[in-house]
Order: sequence, then structure tokens, then C-alpha cells
Amino acid sequence: MNGVERVVERIQAGEDVSVMSCGEQIAAAFVFNRMDWLPTGYEHPLDALDRLGANWLQMVIEYHRR
Repeated sequence: MNGVERVVERIQAGEDVSVMSCGEQIAAAFVFNRMDWLPTGYEHPLDALDRLGANWLQMVIEYHRR
């Protein structure tokens, strides 16, 4: 199980996205299409993508395609 899958499981279990790390919040925002979940300072999706980094971005894309 990769990091994005763990984030999805946590959210599905009812965990509040606000207690997750910055990167986890960004990944969750993209997976669930909830830009309101982006952390403060990352209101624009492009800023958030830059912060996410290549590995996590790839995991988000792969999860989305499934």
C-alpha cells in the first residue's frame, strides 16, 4: 500500500484531513477533488502540485486512473 492509498483509507475511516501533514492534505485534495482541503498558503492548485513533488504526484495520478 502506498502513501496515497493510506491517506484515502484514513479519510474513508473518518479522519479529518486537517490533522494530516501538508503533503497528505494536498494529495487528499486532488484525489477527492476537494480544493477546499488545500492547506493555507496553497490556495492555487499549481502551488500545491509543486509542493506535492514528483513521487506523490505520480501516486495521485495512478490512484485517480484506477
